Amino acid sequence: MLRSSPDRFGAVAVTIHWSTAILIVALLGSGFRAAHALDPVTKVAILRFHIPAALAVVSTTLARVVWWIA
Repeated sequence: MLRSSPDRFGAVAVTIHWSTAILIVALLGSGFRAAHALDPVTKVAILRFHIPAALAVVSTTLARVVWWIA
């Protein structure tokens, strides 16, 4: 069942939810690690993951809103 019903969330909503949750946990870890990195090269390397992951969270959130409206 792809679409949500009154008593159960659909597969698309659940997939988007858990993808966003995993990305947020990864963002927290990489953000704290970048904040405590002493070497600027290491900080840049971490932020090369952190920034695209943040954009992915925004994208999945927008996808969830569009899916909910549609």
